[in-house]
Amino acid sequence: MAKKYTAEQAEMWGWEELLACIFAPVSYIFVSLGLALIILLIPMGWVYLAIGLIATVLMYLVIDPKLRAISDEYEKRQAEFLKHVESVSKWEEIK
Repeated sequence: MAKKYTAEQAEMWGWEELLACIFAPVSYIFVSLGLALIILLIPMGWVYLAIGLIATVLMYLVIDPKLRAISDEYEKRQAEFLKHVESVSKWEEIK
């Protein structure tokens, strides 16, 4: 799961997105149920909360490398754009 992706690879959907789509609702449901049952003093809530937290960690581990690759590419594009805008604005000032 600690794979390095290029921006093009990260844009393509694969098994990582499928797992993230499964883990996301599972984590929300189990964390919500777990907290509700803990508030009601039902011990099974701790089990549900643990399952929800494990699903959350798994979702993060699966999808984070792709999100980081996309974010890095976006930051590069943004830096290039800002350099371009700065050069254009300097040209306007010189003129």
